[in-house]
Amino acid sequence: MKMKLLGAGVLAAALFAGMGTALAADLVLSIGSRGYGPTVEKNLAGFKQANPDINVDWNKVSDVPNDARKLYVTGLTAKSPTPDVFAIDVIWAGEFAQRGWLQPIEGLVGADVIKAYNPSFLEAATLDGKIYAAPLYVDGIHLFYRTDLLEKYKLEVPKTWQELTAASKTIMAGEGPQFYGFVSMWGKIEGLFMNWLAFTNSNGGGFYDKDGKVAVNSPANIEATQAMVDMLYKDKIAPESVLNMRPDDARTLFQQGRAAFLMVQDFVYAPLAGDDSAVKGKFDFTRNPYFEGHPDAHSTTMGGWFLAINPNSKNKEAAAKLVEYFTAYDQQLTAAVEENRAPSLPAVYADPKMAQAAVLTKLGKDFDVGVVRPSATTGSLYPKVSEIMQTEVTSALHRQKTVEQALNDAQQQIEALK
Repeated sequence: MKMKLLGAGVLAAALFAGMGTALAADLVLSIGSRGYGPTVEKNLAGFKQANPDINVDWNKVSDVPNDARKLYVTGLTAKSPTPDVFAIDVIWAGEFAQRGWLQPIEGLVGADVIKAYNPSFLEAATLDGKIYAAPLYVDGIHLFYRTDLLEKYKLEVPKTWQELTAASKTIMAGEGPQFYGFVSMWGKIEGLFMNWLAFTNSNGGGFYDKDGKVAVNSPANIEATQAMVDMLYKDKIAPESVLNMRPDDARTLFQQGRAAFLMVQDFVYAPLAGDDSAVKGKFDFTRNPYFEGHPDAHSTTMGGWFLAINPNSKNKEAAAKLVEYFTAYDQQLTAAVEENRAPSLPAVYADPKMAQAAVLTKLGKDFDVGVVRPSATTGSLYPKVSEIMQTEVTSALHRQKTVEQALNDAQQQIEALK
């Protein structure tokens, strides 16, 4: 099998020199060596066997997202025909599509294939009714909880935010000082915006209203954001230090056995279950809660990666075959069981072989109520939109502004942007 491993510098030089067509392979695939693990090499071997007339060079780009992004932008701006297929972060899809850097996949990737992808996640690659990338794997934020403490205080796993607040107060009263009910990533980071979307969507709100208009200052959003503020100052179930926490800060506090509930991304499961964890065997996770009256609301803010096709590729049909192969049922099942990558095909989670990946199977149920950030529809403006939301939600959480004022200010600034 022919499978050259090109360095990032080599490809970058080719992009700048306009030498993409000089590459010997029919296709160039750009994806990090750690992001999808050994699955990439296995998939390439299987693809070659199924498509002996198509050779693929694997360009192992950096697993640091911004480094890979810079390389892509350089080549796409220069209209280089390579890489033909490349992996993109969920929040890049909208901007890349808006700038004409992605080939719409409809008409190239089968309609039945597209229909099988997680519909919530697919929204992040959908712009003006066109789909610009195929979901490769997903992740998201979930609610982790102490099973031993719920049992100790005879409490059910909370389904609503109101139940979580009540359970937190009960546990805190019994566990004493320096023990907290709820911790999360509420520092002024992207994770805060993800949290806000989980809270607001779980109250029937969200970034947009039902007509697709920006509605960050809707009554539902004001109520949900006020609930976040109340966790700090009224109900006092979260420590004020949560305002500076990143995912690992919150995870560390929970892992030390000092909090009942934790809401962060699913990557924390492995360290929480580690031999050096104080909560090993004493925790589990569930979907993020919803507010009373909204049991069907989506509250799992999702992240993950797509595979996209270069609109300048000379081999778009072959590129589409590669995308279909990587995102197909069998390949996603293998990636889940062997490499712990959460499938973007909901059907995979029901496969009997997923018994070997029980944690991912459970995560899949949470992804059924997924919600994505508004990166597809805001495109190149997304970084500014996220910054505005982080700033204004932070001002509300610090009580520098009322919740209503903060969200009104966010609404005004975003409307001015668009």
